[in-house]
Amino acid sequence: MQVSLTQVLLTTVMLRQRLRCLRIRMGTDCTPKPFFRPTLNLHTTVKLRVMHLTQVDDVLVLQSLGVALKNATQLERLSIWADDRFELSISSLVEDWHTPAPFRLRSLDLRGFSDIGIPAKSMWAAIPPTKLRELTLELGPRLLAQDSTEFWDASVEAELRPLKLRVNLGVKGIQDFISSFSGLEAFNLVPSDTLRPMGPICGLVDALRRHHSATLRVLGLSSFLDWPSYVLDVPDIKYLVGALPDIEELRLSQASLNREFMQIALLFPRLRVVQIDLVHEDPATEYIFLDFIVSLLRKGYARNLTYIAFDDTTVREIRRDPIRLSDKASRVGYVGGTVLLDEEVYDWVRTSF
Repeated sequence: MQVSLTQVLLTTVMLRQRLRCLRIRMGTDCTPKPFFRPTLNLHTTVKLRVMHLTQVDDVLVLQSLGVALKNATQLERLSIWADDRFELSISSLVEDWHTPAPFRLRSLDLRGFSDIGIPAKSMWAAIPPTKLRELTLELGPRLLAQDSTEFWDASVEAELRPLKLRVNLGVKGIQDFISSFSGLEAFNLVPSDTLRPMGPICGLVDALRRHHSATLRVLGLSSFLDWPSYVLDVPDIKYLVGALPDIEELRLSQASLNREFMQIALLFPRLRVVQIDLVHEDPATEYIFLDFIVSLLRKGYARNLTYIAFDDTTVREIRRDPIRLSDKASRVGYVGGTVLLDEEVYDWVRTSF
């Protein structure tokens, strides 16, 4: 069997006992064989704390990772972004675990998987969430409506109490979960292009107000394919500003510019970040929003607003004295000092522990 130089390098690195943080892009983008698709092995004394794997596209790699993680007793932060074209299940990671993981994660980020593949109760038995403070879970089309409800019920039972929560599971069952604890700092219901069970927006916001208003600073409420009317309207945003006045970062969906809506949205006194998911992608629409928002800023709205972002792509920075847009555009995922616009996985320089 041919072994690529990259595979030899990875094996050497993985056996380094001082290894603390590992970031690997696993995909090959159809690179001819011998390609980089190694099985992973960790030395039993490795004290790995942070692991970020992106573009995982092979079930055998996922299974070998599950075996390797059984030796990562000090792991605190784990990110696995699967290539959604290959319809991998989270179950492949933990299917051979007959006892709970030896680590207690502070951060878990799983994206691109088609589904969980096992009952959520079994997932939390394998990866106990008692110390989990940051959870991102974005799953694909095989997730069933009943799976969403079952996930939140199992999360209550497992005593999951995150500070930051980012999911695309829909909200059916989530109100009971949100009401089971307090202290949430960031809640981000991200867009999904597949069917998701939904519910009235005011019930969700009221649960956040009753249990998390003292701590919640980041809020994302985006639309889903099967419920385009889930875009917030004027009464919704009025209620939101009154219920959660301390929001600093806000993500929402808009089909087109609603001037009254945007005026109200910019009444959050601490607002620093606005991220707008455009229901219909159109570069011209971005400029319409930008022009109107800048005109409001010049009238004294949102004195702390620093960033305006669209979808998961463009970020524009606000300059002051005089108020104007920065000449350069940034990208979502690369804006430090924020929650909505920053992705730890993209930062290959920052120390993560």
